[in-house]
Amino acid sequence: MIIQPPPGGPLSDDEAREMAALLARFAAHELDQFENWRIETPHGPVFATLANELMPGLSSETFVTIWPLPHRLQR
Repeated sequence: MIIQPPPGGPLSDDEAREMAALLARFAAHELDQFENWRIETPHGPVFATLANELMPGLSSETFVTIWPLPHRLQR
């Protein structure tokens, strides 16, 4: 497998806002029960799970709210 470098550097605040909005839209309209994603990076794979229920053993307090936008990303 050929690993492509991530496009550009860190996300700008505008890009982070857009990503949060797109993920919120995906969660509201596309997510059925869960999605498991693997993202290859130069530092190794990153695994992400989107689910409409908490996984066993996790507390909702361990998650960072990204929608509605957190104060630091609001304009």
